[in-house]
Amino acid sequence: MHSFSYPATFRRDSRGRVLVGFPDLPEAHTDGRDMREAVEEAIDCLGSAIAFRIAERSDIPAPSRLKRGQRMVPVPLWIAGKLALYLVWEELCRAG
Repeated sequence: MHSFSYPATFRRDSRGRVLVGFPDLPEAHTDGRDMREAVEEAIDCLGSAIAFRIAERSDIPAPSRLKRGQRMVPVPLWIAGKLALYLVWEELCRAG
């Protein structure tokens, strides 16, 4: 079963910006002026990372378990349907 939310780390840099990273998708990083903007940017960044992996026909890992200090970020609606279809397609291809 695949979840449609991924854990993300949120931390402040020396200038006070909120930096965001996704442990399951190492290429996905973003930031924001404050927590609200960082969460909005994280959702968009997550969607873009997943869309890129779909376009490249790359593996999309299942989300790891939430760890202390992380927050779950939902997959944006604009890509959620494509992700669901892609995961079914991957499963069918593996089944042969």
